[in-house]
Amino acid sequence: MKRTVRKLQGDSLLVGDLPKGCKLCSSGTKMVLFVTGLCDSSCYYCPLSQEKGGKDVVFADEMPVETAIDIIEEANAIGAHGVGVSGGDPLCRLDRTLTYISFLKEKFGEEFHIHLYTSQNKVDIDTLKQLQSAGLDEIRFHPQDNDWSGIEHALSLGMVTGLELPAIPGEKEKLIETAKRADDMKIDFFNINELETSETNFQKLISMGMRLTNLSSSSIAGSKETAISILEWGSKELEYTSLHFCSAKFKDIVQLRTRLERRLDRTIRTLEEKEEEEPIVVLGVIRAEHGKSMNMNDLLGILEIVRQKFDVPPDLVNLDENRNRIEIAPWILETIAEELKDELSDALPIEMGIAHEYPSWDRLQVLFEPV
Repeated sequence: MKRTVRKLQGDSLLVGDLPKGCKLCSSGTKMVLFVTGLCDSSCYYCPLSQEKGGKDVVFADEMPVETAIDIIEEANAIGAHGVGVSGGDPLCRLDRTLTYISFLKEKFGEEFHIHLYTSQNKVDIDTLKQLQSAGLDEIRFHPQDNDWSGIEHALSLGMVTGLELPAIPGEKEKLIETAKRADDMKIDFFNINELETSETNFQKLISMGMRLTNLSSSSIAGSKETAISILEWGSKELEYTSLHFCSAKFKDIVQLRTRLERRLDRTIRTLEEKEEEEPIVVLGVIRAEHGKSMNMNDLLGILEIVRQKFDVPPDLVNLDENRNRIEIAPWILETIAEELKDELSDALPIEMGIAHEYPSWDRLQVLFEPV
């Protein structure tokens, strides 16, 4: 019986049922726990940054993780209802992965949904049993070859099991064969992602004759069309497995934006304002000129002047040691800027202005307006 191809947010498409992990992701309530950048595979389209790829590092969304408390901090910051465990390949650091899964279930309860992404489609059944016992709710495989023994093990254990692959232009038939096999095995879902470029995979993809959809996009031309044709085929031919096309637009406009909105609402400080249209915080910043830095004595001196000379309340000014700057309410900085410049004229050359930043841990700056 023919199933319907349904349109979702951000040009994504669905045949069947959306996996719970994806539902939470679309609502901005799924934290990404990057367990390690190590991986046994070498996919030419891997988008991992140089900061992460091949390195044994841990991140909770954009936050570098040193202890499990950092993970809890980020989960609380976005009001997470679940976590997607990824890499690299989290099974390359199995003990760490099991520890985090157990820890998160203990901290947030059984309803806290955890899915995991791996390219080890030959994983042994004992490893899967350990993951299941730790509390894993859903496992997603990125098949590397025709040996799907690990996927068969997951299904035999009753685990919610899916596949996840990029839609590579020119590989429609290969993806259809994968979907047929998934349906025959009664795999729950098959996520097909729009292929995107990054700083690390761009040259490889371009050297293979691929090109960008347009100059304002990171998506590869033909990827979306390949995925759409597979979903249209699957709506007629597949009986069990759900097909989900996850677009680049969805990841940027829906997934990321919604998560940032939730983080902003939970972390915005008294000294910050929120932009009207975008999940961006606005604050005043006093810092060294570009390419220079201030020592702690310089920062403390400026802080003292701002507090004492201009009588700025403690909750409207802050010393940010990590970013080597003084943060101040933007409306106050605009008022005192000229007089403050005179006060600091003999100090290290500084710049001050109104910063517009994403509310993520790394506070990516999108605009700086000097005052």
